[in-house]
Amino acid sequence: MSRILNSPMNHKTPFGPLNSLPEVEQIRIDAVKRALQWCETILAHTLWTPISVGENISLQRTIHGQTIEIYPLEAAFMDLGMKSRFSLDHLPINLNNSNACVRPIHSHSRPLHTDMVASMMLLLGSAEFNPVAVPKTLRTILTREQMALLPPSPPPRERFIPGQPSTSGREFIPESRILGFIRQNPNTIFSIQFEKRNGTLRNMIARLGVWKGQGGDESNSRPGAVVSYDPSDYNLKTVFDMQIRQYRNIATDRVTKIAIGGQTDSTASAQ
Repeated sequence: MSRILNSPMNHKTPFGPLNSLPEVEQIRIDAVKRALQWCETILAHTLWTPISVGENISLQRTIHGQTIEIYPLEAAFMDLGMKSRFSLDHLPINLNNSNACVRPIHSHSRPLHTDMVASMMLLLGSAEFNPVAVPKTLRTILTREQMALLPPSPPPRERFIPGQPSTSGREFIPESRILGFIRQNPNTIFSIQFEKRNGTLRNMIARLGVWKGQGGDESNSRPGAVVSYDPSDYNLKTVFDMQIRQYRNIATDRVTKIAIGGQTDSTASAQ
């Protein structure tokens, strides 16, 4: 079992002091310290310039007239549950003195902010770097030639019109029955087969409610956190897909089979 650090401590790092740490597992503190040492090693072999502000040190580079500044110590603050001027799940990076709003693609994996900062130092620490790997919010540092190397953006997803009947000819369980199952079994793992809007059948092992991962963290993409519409208007219900570990929508008006709360229901169209 990991030892819990209960008393405040002062720890010197290559980028400034970590003072008065809260109750944190020792294994996490050690991981953050290793990441900061990794940042120090990278700094010695890249084009980043250390900038001192009081006791703290940030790292700065100017690329094609754009100034990027990275704050490894702020990343450590976030990883250890300490107060930071940057938002959780965002890298502590400024572009031309403004927050660059850089986020990990797969936030459900919960990498350390300090590890991500080290990776960003590696990515942008040399004169030549891969423009495709540069986060979208930092792409103003790219030249026209580098921008031309980027893959085209995917086309926007089509919005579905609510209430459109299926044309597949399949038989579905009445939506009122599906919604009843859902109301009666909150926070339940269940299996379901439903017809997607493109006409194909989808099988899913899902869970209702907000799923808590290891360590009690909410998993990726909380329902409704980004969606700008009410899923119920589209005969949809947001659930947590247990296999891909992300939130997804099920079509409640096109269910061919469901097993939930000890009850199973299906139609002749189930496969």
